[in-house]
Amino acid sequence: MGATVLLAASPNPSFAAVPCDEFNPVGPARSIVVALTPTDFVDEERDEMRSFVETGSLGRVEASIVSSVPRGVVHGFSAAPEVSRFSPYYAEALKGVAIGVTVQPNRRPVRVVVRLRQVCAKFFRNSFLYY
Repeated sequence: MGATVLLAASPNPSFAAVPCDEFNPVGPARSIVVALTPTDFVDEERDEMRSFVETGSLGRVEASIVSSVPRGVVHGFSAAPEVSRFSPYYAEALKGVAIGVTVQPNRRPVRVVVRLRQVCAKFFRNSFLYY
């Protein structure tokens, strides 16, 4: 019993979890589907939506639009890894994916569903933090 505990507590790297390499584009990735709604508008014209999904990673991001209501309302779309510094907690820097969607004006209500896939994402937390 003592040897087993000693072996399990040993700092031997062969037993340690291998860290994920965020800069390896073919590294392990996780996916999520996120919906942007009218609460995500960031301007008075209500033609730009933004969101930030905390993932704990800055790995490569693949993103696609799954659907939009009304159909064809999306004018522009971006999703990129970023460090958000807009946290209210003592200059906290959160790793994640910044999402930006521009929509055609005067077509309401708007709902855009986006699929995100990120290398080395540890979790997905949709946040109120906008970049």
